[in-house]
Amino acid sequence: MRETFTSPQHVGKLVMHVTLTDAAAMKKLSDAHWLPTMGWFYDQVGDAVTGQGGTICKYLNDGIVATFSLDLGAEAINAAIQVQERIAEAQRDNTYRCNCAIGIAAGKVVEFSNGVYADYIGTVVDRSARLSTAANAGAIFVDTGTVDASNMMRVFSNYGNVINREGGQYLAQVEELPAADFPERIKYREILWAAQPFSVRAREVTKIVDQPAPPVQQVQGTPQRREWLRGTVTRWVEDHGFITAADGTTYFLHCSHVLGQNSKPSTGTTVFFLEEAAHGDGKHARAVCVLLFGSELTVTVDRVCASFGFHQLSDSRGFGQSLFIHLGADAQARFRTGQQVDVRIEQNFKGPVGAIVLAGPQALSA
Repeated sequence: MRETFTSPQHVGKLVMHVTLTDAAAMKKLSDAHWLPTMGWFYDQVGDAVTGQGGTICKYLNDGIVATFSLDLGAEAINAAIQVQERIAEAQRDNTYRCNCAIGIAAGKVVEFSNGVYADYIGTVVDRSARLSTAANAGAIFVDTGTVDASNMMRVFSNYGNVINREGGQYLAQVEELPAADFPERIKYREILWAAQPFSVRAREVTKIVDQPAPPVQQVQGTPQRREWLRGTVTRWVEDHGFITAADGTTYFLHCSHVLGQNSKPSTGTTVFFLEEAAHGDGKHARAVCVLLFGSELTVTVDRVCASFGFHQLSDSRGFGQSLFIHLGADAQARFRTGQQVDVRIEQNFKGPVGAIVLAGPQALSA
């Protein structure tokens, strides 16, 4: 072995670490409980890796190390996604219960033989291990070298297929892991294979890599009225989620863009919104100035016409649009500019409409 390392052979590889995040808890149970789960887990990883052209390098006490050639970046990511999807499916079916985190790194490694099979050593191996131990259960972290080696248009997941996610949309923003016991900070991106990211473990503190701010464009003249879009909330977790529009496009939604007091989206909610460009490559476009169908708002009448009026909406981030308010017959006699009214969000062929709620008490007295 010493002679092998004297003149080491460096080869380009993608190294994948698959780490069980709950191995210690599993092994507190009897062998009859956790050994079958370990066997099933090893089979799932082995099938996914070999099915995508990779090779199992070695089995660890709490995971597996696999390798891929550098031209199989997308395949390595797909293998990782397949492992996570099979674990999630088994948990739903209540057949096997375990969780894992996956790290993939790319670069030059030292290849050697342990007398039985090829093994590898080097900073790339350490980097993939660092990524997997930092990741939360369910997460897949890849370093920037892996992204460079991957044709992201060949990456797919079951959830991604449902919402038409493709290419760079599978990549979260670039983040950095602190050095800790590793000699350098590691830039990585999470693979967005499911409805939400899984992020890092609670003990880790990451840094979002600074991105240059896009240049501010000066708008000349009167700003053009933007088109309302209609969609359905397909996922909602605490303060954020995703909207799928009628054309299948997916938009990211944060609660700060939802209008109306006590208006909280939930899966299946119909919404009207404006489209805003994504913040960074690979990110979803954002939904802003969002109205929930059927919700109620208190608004100010900014303009009164024959049977209708308008209110200038604005969310907490400053994105706005005019809302058409149906005021009914003799609106100019019954309502005045500056008057507050309660409206329910309904719709017509152009988008959302504010329908007066309890209009009688809010009309002007004779």
